[in-house]
Amino acid sequence: MKTVSKIIIYPIKSLNGVSLPFAEVTSTGFKNDRKFMLMSYVDKKMITLREFPSLYNIKVNMINEDLLQLENKAKNQLPLSVYLNPPFQDSPIYRVNVWDDAIDVQSVDKIADDWFSEALGIPCMLVRMIPDFFRQVDLKYAKKGQGVLFADGFPYLICTSTSLSLLNKHLDKKVSMLHFRPNIVIDNSEPNEEKSWTSIDINTNIFDSFKPCARCQVISIEPETMAVNEQILPFMAKNYIENKKIIFGLNACLKFKSVKNIIQVGDVVTNVTQTNPI
Repeated sequence: MKTVSKIIIYPIKSLNGVSLPFAEVTSTGFKNDRKFMLMSYVDKKMITLREFPSLYNIKVNMINEDLLQLENKAKNQLPLSVYLNPPFQDSPIYRVNVWDDAIDVQSVDKIADDWFSEALGIPCMLVRMIPDFFRQVDLKYAKKGQGVLFADGFPYLICTSTSLSLLNKHLDKKVSMLHFRPNIVIDNSEPNEEKSWTSIDINTNIFDSFKPCARCQVISIEPETMAVNEQILPFMAKNYIENKKIIFGLNACLKFKSVKNIIQVGDVVTNVTQTNPI
C-alpha cells in the first residue's frame, strides 16, 4: 500500500526545507512553499543553490503558520524573523526571470534584504510576487490555469523512497532524500514505478500533468555539510538519462482539490493511473 512518508515545503526558494506533518494543497503548490525568493540587487537575477551552495548554511525554522525564523550557521548573525503574510507595501516593482518566465516582484522587508546581503556577501533582496501576478506552468505539460510560484517550473515535486534506495545501492557514499528537494515522498511503490504514473490521488486531492524532473549539480551537494558527493552525478549521467537530461522524481500539478484540501503524513496513495506499467 503506497503511503505519504514525508511532506516538505521550502518557504524561501533554494533554502533548506521544513518537514510538516500535514500541509494545505493549493493550485500553485503547498501553502507557503516557494513563497519567497532571493534576488541579486545589482543585476536583478534569481539567487539559487546552483551558484550559492552556502545557502544550505541557513537553517529555516517554522515557528507557526505565519512566522519563520532563520539562523546562519556560518556567520555570527542574529536570527532573522520573516513573516509569511506581511502586508504589501507601496514599494518598487522589479522584473526578475525564473528560467524562461519573467515575474514581477517586490522586496519583502529591508531588514531581511540587509540580513541576506550580509549572509551571502553580495547585495540582494528577499522578494515575493506582486498581488494578482500569475505564472503559468509550461503548457507543453500542463493545462491553462495551472500556475506555480517560485519553484523551477511546477508546483509539486514527488519522489519515492524505493527509487532512492535503488539509487543508493550503486553509491559508495549514500545520499538522502534532502538532496532531491521533494515536496511529497511516497513509500511502498516499486522502484522507479513513478515513471509510468499519469495521475495519483492523495486524500481525494488528484495530481497530474506529470513531467520527469531534470536534475543539476545541486543533487551532489550534501545539505548538512555542503561537501560534494563526486560519485552521484557521473553515475546518474550514465544510468538516469532521458532526453539527454538526468531524471529523478516527478514534477506535478494539482488537478482536483478536495474539500479538506489537506495532505498529511500517512495518507494512502490511491487510484494510481499508469501508462506502460513496469
